[in-house]
Amino acid sequence: MRPVHRFLALITLFLATRPVLMAQDESEPSPITLGGFQNQGAVTLGYRFADIKGYQPQFLQLFDLQKGFRLQDFNMFGESEPGVNPFADTYSLSASGLGGDPFPTAQLTVSKTRLYDFRVNWRQSYYYWNQNDRVVLPLGLAGLTSNHDWATVRKFGSADFTLHATNNLRFNFNYYRTTDSGTLFTTRAPDFFGSPGYWGGYVRANPYYLFAPLNDEANRFTGGIDYTLRSWTLHYNLGYQTFNENLNLNNVASPERSIDTSAAITANEPLLGLSWSQSRRLTTPVSEFSFTGKPFSDLEWRGGYIYYRYAGPASLDQSFNGIAPNSTGALAPYSVTQGGRATVTEPSHVLSQGFTYHIDDWWSIDLDYRYSRFTSDAIGSFQSLFNGATPAAGQVHNVWRDGLSDLDFSVVFTPTNKLIIRPGVRLMKADVEALEDGVSDPPRTLETKTVAPEISFGYEPSKIFSIRGDFRSFTNGASYTAITPHTRTGTHLVFRFKPTEKVSLEDEMSLSDSKLIDANFKSNIRSNAATLSYSLNERFSIFGGFTYSSFFAAGNIQYARGTVPLSNFLTDQEVNRVWQAGVEAKPVKGLGLRLAGNFDRSTGLAALTGEPPAYGPLTWPLVTGTVYYDFPKAGRLSIDLQRTYYIEQIVTGNNFSANMLTIRWTRNF
Repeated sequence: MRPVHRFLALITLFLATRPVLMAQDESEPSPITLGGFQNQGAVTLGYRFADIKGYQPQFLQLFDLQKGFRLQDFNMFGESEPGVNPFADTYSLSASGLGGDPFPTAQLTVSKTRLYDFRVNWRQSYYYWNQNDRVVLPLGLAGLTSNHDWATVRKFGSADFTLHATNNLRFNFNYYRTTDSGTLFTTRAPDFFGSPGYWGGYVRANPYYLFAPLNDEANRFTGGIDYTLRSWTLHYNLGYQTFNENLNLNNVASPERSIDTSAAITANEPLLGLSWSQSRRLTTPVSEFSFTGKPFSDLEWRGGYIYYRYAGPASLDQSFNGIAPNSTGALAPYSVTQGGRATVTEPSHVLSQGFTYHIDDWWSIDLDYRYSRFTSDAIGSFQSLFNGATPAAGQVHNVWRDGLSDLDFSVVFTPTNKLIIRPGVRLMKADVEALEDGVSDPPRTLETKTVAPEISFGYEPSKIFSIRGDFRSFTNGASYTAITPHTRTGTHLVFRFKPTEKVSLEDEMSLSDSKLIDANFKSNIRSNAATLSYSLNERFSIFGGFTYSSFFAAGNIQYARGTVPLSNFLTDQEVNRVWQAGVEAKPVKGLGLRLAGNFDRSTGLAALTGEPPAYGPLTWPLVTGTVYYDFPKAGRLSIDLQRTYYIEQIVTGNNFSANMLTIRWTRNF
């Protein structure tokens, strides 16, 4: 039975049984007494049916709502009378999305008044990206896309325990763990240490599609103290943190051709085999100190110091072989092995100081300074063997030093309780220094000074109307990258108009302009979002909205590696329009209806001069309808029906359509 047919059958069953259900008792469940606690909660169980047609990886990337049984929500909390339970006064347990949804979570809290608080959090996130790389692009070639795909899962867990020794003294113990694992597909060009100059042309023309499973983890253990004395609060954390990463890359097929099929020669330059393994392990002590206080009644002082020192080994082992041009330009077999070992030390210091001085009741001054110093010192030994010739070996010592001074000054004026004005300026100075074997590397060494004035405000003359926003700009004295803007200006405004309790209108506008004359780069971003809502009463409400955004960027690009550098001009422009609407109604007691949807339409092109665009207009609507009924004592039955489709005008291989039907049951206890 198709999802739509199931939906109609369930509605028919519901209408047939509704008169009987209306006659049931409508009392709410009483709390359950168990273990000395008054316990209450709610659970929502459901099953989703999914019918997906077209390119399913694109659906996973945007939704990842697959069929199956789900524990969609679970909430339970309890409270005991003071002094009754010697271990805890309150607890709560909640979970959502368990069973396969993309963002499941779970939380547990337990506390004893004036003694301790204990919290455990867990969440998991699935990430998919898999554009169709088999499609034929306007160039007439298949496969010349990014070829970067992944299906990974990230898990975040934490446990926090706070012990209240006294009303002013608290001890904290924390543990955090993060993991990232899954399958990756990426591209690499097979280069190596000591490669000859003619190898550069082969590398530029031959990125190969590789399989790269990922597995990394980070653990953090800290203990700390919080102490409050009158207007002063001190906080200190001390701990240890570890990070481990392992990555292996292998060719997907053998022989394998480069993804760049625009050059016929690459058909004769196959990669026969590749094995690539790299890993690193970093550990660091953790030291974090912060304080806030009031040395005088009209002066607030805050500050802090953070110290990390990552250090550890890194390794690289490679072997690959295939066919490539030799020194005379003729095609010939080649074989390369390469290995490397390195030690890395990365200390970082962050010092912050801030003051707020209340000159009068209606105005004050804020001054904050932050200095961060990051250093990366890596010593690596590499060796490679090319076609069995004399091995190439050497040691590389790379040092990066990055210092950033950040001064933020602002004045806050509140002449009335309806108006606030905050003018200010931000001054930054960045010093980046790169050393290679003790010698400064000028292309990577630069001092940059930046000034960024800003004024923000908020005005609410009445409950009917309010406006807030900011005007900002920044000017860089130098550009570190080829498209780091020299100047940028921006405006952000938010309006709210509510003539009655039933009607409200909100509008948000943003403007941003950037440019860098040296690279002929400029960027213009415009966006506006308006939402109108109307609530007749508690039984009926409706809303509608429209969002418009435009983006334009253009600039020179250059590919430096190879015998003849390539230069070109890139333009990327798009206009996005999103229409939104929804309605919610409760025609009779216990019965509710919701219908909401949006229609996204994006137009524009991204192209290099002389080449047809590879990406362009797309259409993406989504509509969700929900019917629910509250059965007295038994709970709430909800039925959700979702319909969506996705259409790209140029890369049609990514298109899909989907119907999703979810049946949910919610029970309070």
